[in-house]
Amino acid sequence: MAQKKVYAVKRGRTPGLFATWDECKAQVDGFPGAVYKGFASKQEAEAWLFGSKSMDSLFDDEPPKKAPARKKTVPGKVPSAGLSSADYIVYTDGSCLRNPDGPGGYAAVIVETKSGTARELSGGEPSTTNNRMELRAGIEALRSLPHPSVVDFYTDSQYMKNAFTKYWLRNWKRRGWVTATGEPVKNQDLWRALDEEFQRRTVRFHWVKGHAGNRWNERCDELARGEAGKF
Repeated sequence: MAQKKVYAVKRGRTPGLFATWDECKAQVDGFPGAVYKGFASKQEAEAWLFGSKSMDSLFDDEPPKKAPARKKTVPGKVPSAGLSSADYIVYTDGSCLRNPDGPGGYAAVIVETKSGTARELSGGEPSTTNNRMELRAGIEALRSLPHPSVVDFYTDSQYMKNAFTKYWLRNWKRRGWVTATGEPVKNQDLWRALDEEFQRRTVRFHWVKGHAGNRWNERCDELARGEAGKF
């Protein structure tokens, strides 16, 4: 019996590890400059894809034993940025003070890995939802980056991350922008815009726990709340 392979996608629609060729093919078929490879074991695939450390271990700060007092963080050099194989590292967050239909804000911290320099962007709306602000943060962050480019994208929103990593978005489009229960997809306008930016770049999604001491996630939260408070 042939040995089961593990497939690794380094450049494709959704980089990562895949258990079957069909899953791998969906990420690379027709994708310009796709980079992928099959391996006999998960360990070999991870070593080729990530090197000696996973991307999450490189950039996700461990939650401290005791939560520190919140401090204002300003843009500056990020020492660990040079460890990433991506062109940019992006952290995003969204906030709605009275969810739903209350004032909201979105924010992103964007790190250019070559220089290690971080910059910030943020904005808000007088009446919105938390999910819409999460999506706006992703859209505005990606729009600010050149394409094509490789982006390590960190979010504490499972709603946004799972749409790509668990193929919700792909299934919505296949069904004509309706859910599995036949309901219209909520926030379809923003999902379409985010998908358009996603298709122009190689985006590797990572989930980071919110309010757990990660300085860039905390900074995005601070900025997003500040924007919401302006209304």
